[in-house]
Amino acid sequence: MASGQTGESHARTPGKLTRVSDRVTVTAADMTYTGTDAMEPDDRLYGGAALADWSQADLIQEIRESFAVVEPRGAEASAWFYEHFFASNPRYRKYFSGDPAAQHRRLFQAVRRIVEDLDRLDEFLPYLRRLALRHRKFGLRAAHYEAFGVSLLATLAHYCGPRWTLRTADAWATGYGLVADVMLEAAAEADAVLPAYWEGEVIEHAMLAPDIARIVVRPLEDAERPGPYVFAAGQYAAVECSELVRAWRDFSFAGAPDGGEHQGVEFHIQSGRAGGVSDALVNRTAVGDRVRIAAAEGELAFPPADRVDRLLAVGHGTGAAPIRALVEAALVRGDLRPTTVLLVSDDGPHYLTAAFEELAGKHGALTVEEVDGDPLAAAHAHGAATAPGGTCGAVLVGPTTMVEGCRAALIAAGVDPADISSDLFD
Repeated sequence: MASGQTGESHARTPGKLTRVSDRVTVTAADMTYTGTDAMEPDDRLYGGAALADWSQADLIQEIRESFAVVEPRGAEASAWFYEHFFASNPRYRKYFSGDPAAQHRRLFQAVRRIVEDLDRLDEFLPYLRRLALRHRKFGLRAAHYEAFGVSLLATLAHYCGPRWTLRTADAWATGYGLVADVMLEAAAEADAVLPAYWEGEVIEHAMLAPDIARIVVRPLEDAERPGPYVFAAGQYAAVECSELVRAWRDFSFAGAPDGGEHQGVEFHIQSGRAGGVSDALVNRTAVGDRVRIAAAEGELAFPPADRVDRLLAVGHGTGAAPIRALVEAALVRGDLRPTTVLLVSDDGPHYLTAAFEELAGKHGALTVEEVDGDPLAAAHAHGAATAPGGTCGAVLVGPTTMVEGCRAALIAAGVDPADISSDLFD
């Protein structure tokens, strides 16, 4: 599951950063980027040229103009990158055990977003932090980033053709140095507070539907991982099973933290492609088996009561699991705002209908509706049904097309984009 995205109303204006390290310097006064030898690239790409000082505008213009040459061939360039990276660093192949097409797509999306946000530090820095935290479980260090950078710049040089100059190489080396620096520091800061993952034992495994399993894992404490596993309703975590070492898959928490001494972490997992992590967890995992759970991530949440007085949640398939966790957490807090939950399924009754009806009995102001197929009309109707003077907030979890469609329908009905929190999966 993708990371939770909260409302997108943040101002997209240039920020300022002061950072001094062994890789890059960014001064707040004029946003001048200065590279150093620590991330110096291969001389075959750079001609041994010394890195120059860049103004913010010049650096970003050079990076964006050269990336525009590569962007139309993004899928091809991403595949070329991995060929170069694995040929140059065969020992790193073990970190990439997922679907190659998905890896290629994620790489290109990440580079494109970073290029777009270079002058928007309020977007750029949090995104890099999230990327760094997601990769902590692999134990990445400076050498990994350096190897990645060499292959990235080799790819850009290959697809830019004559557009690739020493000036272009200089700009990308400097920009990538900043990215690597921020990510390494973010990972180091997190490592000082929490481990990257916990060992866990499966304590419950039951089928909720023909292809959906309820799996409860008890994180195990040891000298390196003292204290309980910490997470919040609406978050998710990457899980690795013993059958597929170094293959991680994101799953949302299906229940709110119970606060017990031997707290179990609940997931609802739908069997995916044969041989994948989901398939192994659903069909070939049993009570007593060991798994690893990465640190919790994500910001999926209902908007606070001082912003909205009525809530809507739309969940497709197992996307209803984190919504269940959010409703449970709201009950514990005493947040009993009128709430409508749309349970979306493609064929037949939703597997969590009975569970939500039980929650409705405890809540008192929770309405549960089942939707077969397209939920856009229902989402629009609920978004437009706000009483005079009232406001509506929403949580959307499911496939990209559903989430984006429902989001557009709610905005068209008058819901503030800042009050829509979403989590995407494909």
